[in-house]
Amino acid sequence: MPVLEKYEIQENRVWYRVEITEEQKEEYLKWQADKRGDYVVPEVEEPEWMYHLEWDYHYEKPGRDEVLSMEIVDE
Repeated sequence: MPVLEKYEIQENRVWYRVEITEEQKEEYLKWQADKRGDYVVPEVEEPEWMYHLEWDYHYEKPGRDEVLSMEIVDE
């Protein structure tokens, strides 16, 4: 029996929040300024405290589906 196969990517949007101190804010802003686009210069590491944050769920927005391919496949 022929089978129709669909390959789809689903993208969801979820926001999280966490409170930080004024010192962490300044350190974060400095780290952002030291980045170049999406590439982080190797000697510029993410502040250590960022690994230990406990994020709280804030908001969610349903994403979208994008069909990348649809084809008949033999099983």
